[in-house]
Amino acid sequence: MPIIETINGAVSYSEQGAGAPIVLLHGIQGTARTWDTVAPLLSPRYRVVMPNLRGRSGSVTPANADAYRLSEFASDLSAVLEMINRTAVVVAWSMGVSVTLELLRRHPDPQLRGLVLVSGSPCVGNEARWFNGTTAEEVADEARERGKRLSLIEAAEPHAVAASWQHVKQADFRESLSKILMPALIIHGADDDQCPISHGRQLSQRIPGAQREEWLDTGHNPMAKDPVRLARAIEYFVDSL
Repeated sequence: MPIIETINGAVSYSEQGAGAPIVLLHGIQGTARTWDTVAPLLSPRYRVVMPNLRGRSGSVTPANADAYRLSEFASDLSAVLEMINRTAVVVAWSMGVSVTLELLRRHPDPQLRGLVLVSGSPCVGNEARWFNGTTAEEVADEARERGKRLSLIEAAEPHAVAASWQHVKQADFRESLSKILMPALIIHGADDDQCPISHGRQLSQRIPGAQREEWLDTGHNPMAKDPVRLARAIEYFVDSL
């Protein structure tokens, strides 16, 4: 698996195809393999890049909980975009949405063509219940069960998940969304029990000109539910830019 060497350590990624670049960004427990069912559907037409943010397969995995702040994940994503060296579309899922919004808050013009934000939130708060545990140990234990429930192909290190959750649940991007001036598509499952559909609606209402799709009979992980539909939605959006 290729590696990007950064000042903070290695960021690994996988890649398929050629053409206009699309970055597929996993969630709080996922890895690049989150996209195993979607990437092959996009790679005949696009260069598909799937990073492993810190704390998972092949990337730096610090022991320090502060290394899993959203600002650090945003730095990992920035390194991937610099490696690509072309304006890209970022497709982000779950925590990946928070990472992308953190990048945009810090760098309002990161040379992106557009965004597809899947099952995300502008402010996780108390409504999005990814985990119920109050300690790192409890969250790490929950993470093991949650990975199976969400049909994750490969999962991050439990301690990285627990540390990430402490930072993600405190993030609030609501006031910065109006500054996002690039095309955006919001996709959210009507049956998402991890992040209520109201959060997807907030994203689309606060990002100027954002499109929104609400998918019936779909939960938090549309990649597992209907990868073909998701790939086609991404493809249609990218082709419209």
